[in-house]
Amino acid sequence: ALPLMASRGYGRIVNVASIAGKEGNAGMAAYSASKAAVIGLTKSIGKEYATSGITCNAIAPAVVRTKMVEDMPDKQVTYMTDKIPMKRCGSVDEIATLVCFMASPGASFTTGFCWDATGGR
Repeated sequence: ALPLMASRGYGRIVNVASIAGKEGNAGMAAYSASKAAVIGLTKSIGKEYATSGITCNAIAPAVVRTKMVEDMPDKQVTYMTDKIPMKRCGSVDEIATLVCFMASPGASFTTGFCWDATGGR
């Protein structure tokens, strides 16, 4: 997709990372490392294409209230949300709203950035 965006002089890339890619999560080394790689890729592409009209940013959410999370034991969800200053999961709508902004012309001066969506974590 990058060559097509470059030929048009415009594009928006939003990668999905995780707060685990910035902070690491015990027992999740592979997941944390892969999300850290997404952040590194985002920063590199953002710099490489900065003058092309293409922006590349990432979002790093903490735990988000999804079907998977709803199916988890309450104790496990509490363990995760206890690390969040807002003491709750993010919502899919909250994440989607930030992604829409990241892909909008309003975010045209931001590239190679990783936005946290963590409830203050």
